Amino acid sequence: MQYVSAEYREAMKQAHRKKTYMKISIKLINQEAQNTAEMQNEGLTYFANAVSSFGAETVDKVYATFEQRFAKVDGSMYFLPRESPEAVYYNAGIVTEALCKEGATPGIMIHFHTDDPLDIKGLTLEFGDAYPVRLSVETDEGVTVYENAGSKFTTEDTFNNTTFMKIAAIEMVNGAGRFRIQNILFGIGIIFDDSKIVSSDMKSCISPISEGLPSIDFNVTVVNMDRYYNVDNEDSAINYMETGQELKVYYGQTLNDDSVEWVKGGTLFMKEWSADDKLAKFGAVDIFEYMQDEYRKGEYRPDGITLYDLAADVFEDAGVRPDQYWIDPYLKKVKVYNPMPMVKHKECLQLIANAGRSVVMQNRDGIIMLKSSFEPEKEVSANQVAEYGNVKCLLEEQPYSEYASFESRYARVDGQQFFIPRSREYIQVGYVSASISDAEGYFDENPVITLTMESAYTFYNLTLWFGSIQPAEFWITTFNNGEEKNRFKSRSIGEKTVVHYDFIDIDKITIEFTRAKPNNRIHLRRILFGSETDYHITYDDLFTAPYGTRLEKIKELRVVRTIYTRGTDLKDLTSDEVELAAGQYEEYEIEFGHAVHDLMAECLIEDVEQDFGAVIEESSSYWCRVKITKPPQTDTKVILTIRGYEYSISTSMESVRLNNAGSVQTWNNPLISSVEDAKNLTEWVGAYYKNGNRYELKYRGDPILDYNDLTYLESRYVENLMVRLEEVSLKYTGALRGTLAARRKI
Repeated sequence: MQYVSAEYREAMKQAHRKKTYMKISIKLINQEAQNTAEMQNEGLTYFANAVSSFGAETVDKVYATFEQRFAKVDGSMYFLPRESPEAVYYNAGIVTEALCKEGATPGIMIHFHTDDPLDIKGLTLEFGDAYPVRLSVETDEGVTVYENAGSKFTTEDTFNNTTFMKIAAIEMVNGAGRFRIQNILFGIGIIFDDSKIVSSDMKSCISPISEGLPSIDFNVTVVNMDRYYNVDNEDSAINYMETGQELKVYYGQTLNDDSVEWVKGGTLFMKEWSADDKLAKFGAVDIFEYMQDEYRKGEYRPDGITLYDLAADVFEDAGVRPDQYWIDPYLKKVKVYNPMPMVKHKECLQLIANAGRSVVMQNRDGIIMLKSSFEPEKEVSANQVAEYGNVKCLLEEQPYSEYASFESRYARVDGQQFFIPRSREYIQVGYVSASISDAEGYFDENPVITLTMESAYTFYNLTLWFGSIQPAEFWITTFNNGEEKNRFKSRSIGEKTVVHYDFIDIDKITIEFTRAKPNNRIHLRRILFGSETDYHITYDDLFTAPYGTRLEKIKELRVVRTIYTRGTDLKDLTSDEVELAAGQYEEYEIEFGHAVHDLMAECLIEDVEQDFGAVIEESSSYWCRVKITKPPQTDTKVILTIRGYEYSISTSMESVRLNNAGSVQTWNNPLISSVEDAKNLTEWVGAYYKNGNRYELKYRGDPILDYNDLTYLESRYVENLMVRLEEVSLKYTGALRGTLAARRKI
């Protein structure tokens, strides 16, 4: 769910909403040019970075240098380190050594290492504050001079049959200065706003237990009355579109003060496009659509590998950069041993997510996320506790009592408090600090209570139940993966204190009591975590009443454990006749239907081994690559045989009974081998199947809802009915409307 202002939520809940807007941007980038561009280093300064300018890395630190009207003394620039082989420089982008002055036109030369010349539609350059007001672009077809009026330059000119591009500065805005380029995109950005958009439709779906892969499909129709997007128009941008180009969607909502708040709808990737004389249509999908290659590196690991490291290896093998994915640190706690089967990279991520009780999804920035999807176990501890206090009981619902003690205005004679026993057999009095505050209410050592979650967790509000006397001040600090996220002070404090705060993706909270009433301890009886959602879908949001379906009951859920044992019998695993070419160091890739280990290769002619240097160059449990290192002098047919051992595989079951009647569901994830992982998976998947109510909703539409979100759904029979969204559809035709499919969460 996207986090928006209270004013936005108020505007969306009104009976009559104000105007809704939409805009779409498409990066029309020539991916081949972007990926193969190589810049010559001649003429660049020693602190220039000629590589990062073609990627996503930004220039956010600028060195102050002696150029006309360039250096600033407002703290925004950095001193330049002396030139040295050991020196480390910030990314400064492309910076020429020569100054642009008195007819000198410093420039950069870029070559494209492709088999064929490229056709490039448009060019986008980011210069920063020191930009050229005149520049030239030279390609194989000639030189073009451009006027420029800002830090970002864009042209929609086409550069056809291009093998190189030289970009030079003719005149700089500040006079004599170096030519700087912070970022280069070989292409342009196209923007459609609501004046061009006729309609759009975005559909997304997910399995909360990673039973299948998530998907997002987006289609938009725009006005094409000027026929710019006709395929027969040689200047049309549609002829330069490629699958995989980035498309971003934004929705804007007018608030009650007539300002517009924008919500990013998603980052998707182009799949298809078409046009006639009136309308143009574009379709885009999620990143998983383009993860079609297989992962072949699965192997049995006797010492195990964490799901976190396994996912990182899958991403690396798929060519996904670290800034394009996020893995929940919780997966570092789950270790698996079995080999990953030889399936597509996206299917590997699905298996990893399921084994770790997580979901794999794409967020609205186009980042692939592996995120835990269960309510984590919580632990509580304290840096100090009175001898008769108990910090562990804070998360449990138990009877509460108090001991009378020598604290200011604390002991009572109304029969509601107990004497502290000498036997040390204490009743339940909740948490009591060992320290007593001084006459001003301060402590020598502040009592600190720490709440630790098994994995990052999202919830809304925290309730603290204090005893008959309450503290004067406390601070709450939130963390995620060891990093402090926020720190804030308590407001009004009473016996029941509700901390109104959105705890988003938090795995640790500290509550530090910095002041009490004079000469008192801290007495805390209970801590309650708030709801997992604060979003409500009411009948006012719906066009029709919810359509509910009671799904087939699951009587029993069984999770299969797969146990691998190393084989002991050497076997001929595969044999195939191949022809070795004379003098050729050939390679052969071989797949296996069963998991194998300790492979060796040999070449046979009439069952006699020939020394052609057949070696296993690379192997995994289901695949190997063989190289011929001593090829024959003449073309020779041989039987290429791979020998080795097959793993022996056995299975075991963990099960849970969900209902007295219904079908039996068997769940088989090949990564699951340990009893603990199988039990965790059984409980997690079982809880999902036990909640058998599914709802279909037609509603007014809200761009902030994501698949896998939790929301409350108004019900005539159930108070605070919570559901998890599995399918989200949003249509725009000048206004919003949508559909939801959700499953009840108990």
